[in-house]
Amino acid sequence: MNRRDWIVVLFVCLCSAAGLAQGQTKQEAHKSEPSTFYPDDENRGFDEATLPSNTVLDALLKTHEAKENWDRLKTLDRERLRKLFLVSKVHLAESGETDEVVLGSDPMSGADCYWFWIVRDKGERARVLLFTNNYGIDLLNTRTNGYREIRGVWSSAAGYSITRLYRYDGSRYRLAYERTHQELPPKAKP
Repeated sequence: MNRRDWIVVLFVCLCSAAGLAQGQTKQEAHKSEPSTFYPDDENRGFDEATLPSNTVLDALLKTHEAKENWDRLKTLDRERLRKLFLVSKVHLAESGETDEVVLGSDPMSGADCYWFWIVRDKGERARVLLFTNNYGIDLLNTRTNGYREIRGVWSSAAGYSITRLYRYDGSRYRLAYERTHQELPPKAKP
């Protein structure tokens, strides 16, 4: 090999190493972001949460849930509306696009559950991909159409629980299945 060939080989190796290092950095960054969101468990998943951007807030205020609660929301100014939500950034697809798990608070929450929205924020436009009311949600490692599946969990003090699985259909998340479970109380001893 002549000197020019060595330089080309060296350049290709350096570019490959840089690309590999960048890929590992992206994977490590994604591994450090939360994948479980349980507000009753020390606000798990929302440790580094922020308030929603204007576009995300606008998208949330256009949802069915906001319209149902408009009598209580219409008296709040924009900053008080913004403070009803916490946003945690996540990556649901391998494309590198950033998505957001949004947690609502009263009146944008339930009496026996939390309200969660999954939002795709593209800066000038945000779109709600899922609304679910649960005790908590988990972003799973399994994927449908390139997006992580989402499990929602709700339970009552009486031992009744519901587990829901949501899958991305190419446009938004849809309920794939729902399982209910009733924990029976222990039998009384005679």
